[in-house]
Amino acid sequence: MVDLSNNTKEGGFEKLDIVKKYFHKIFTVMSKDVREQLMDLNLSKDELKEVKKELAFLSDDKQKEYLNELSKKK
Repeated sequence: MVDLSNNTKEGGFEKLDIVKKYFHKIFTVMSKDVREQLMDLNLSKDELKEVKKELAFLSDDKQKEYLNELSKKK
């Protein structure tokens, strides 16, 4: 179990190693189509991180829909 009380004072929940590992895994479990669409967007590292967080909790269909909308804006 991770003690969040100490870590939140030092930089926030997203600074925890376990959280970082979790969001890195998210990208590797996305379907090949979604990963390819994501890479085709040519996003900055920070933008890519934010998009991955948004996609993390969506179904495959919703991920593709989200990326299609995002690509229209670029």
